[in-house]
Amino acid sequence: MPPVVPASSSESVLTERHIRILDAAERVFARAGFHAATMQDVAAEAGMSPGNLYRYFSSKDAIIEGMTERDRSLIAEDFGKLCPKNGSLLDQLEELGRKHLVLQPREKAVIALQIWAEAARNPGMARMCADIEGTVIEGLAAAISEAKANGELPPRLDEGRFLMAISMMADGFFCRRAIDQNFDTAMAADTLFTGMRQLSQTMLLPETETQS
Repeated sequence: MPPVVPASSSESVLTERHIRILDAAERVFARAGFHAATMQDVAAEAGMSPGNLYRYFSSKDAIIEGMTERDRSLIAEDFGKLCPKNGSLLDQLEELGRKHLVLQPREKAVIALQIWAEAARNPGMARMCADIEGTVIEGLAAAISEAKANGELPPRLDEGRFLMAISMMADGFFCRRAIDQNFDTAMAADTLFTGMRQLSQTMLLPETETQS
């Protein structure tokens, strides 16, 4: 019997069938909404019986946790590949950002918005969001520290404010992409990453350095 993914799932137990179900669930949740969708809907999308689905995931919450953990693991893996030997770290961060913000289907943004809304009242969902946010911030902080050490970024860059700014910009990008079907993803991405580069050099430097 395949491992059932409970409310405390981990990427290590996901089989090919689990991943097939997660992909189907993403399509269903984006189309119908998390609350309106049923396990029967997910089973039909995945091409299996509801009884078989429950052998892999115990609930919709378990499916959501499987989705978020898969995304978190992929993000952590991508941040782990950042290396000064591969060129500008800002260029690498932009490439990584475009991969996760732009190249992913719009359904990812729609689902993210639903999860964020649910996190306001559901502690389990809030923890999942915090786990992903923590992975992103940890990866960004390590890259920024490396870029400061090698001279690509100003040594007195205010890392905390810079991280907060680009995190808020990325969240806004996700929200707009989710709710606006005519959202110009390419132009918005160019704006976001141009802003990131400008902030990294000027706007978030401590006042003593910006005046020098």
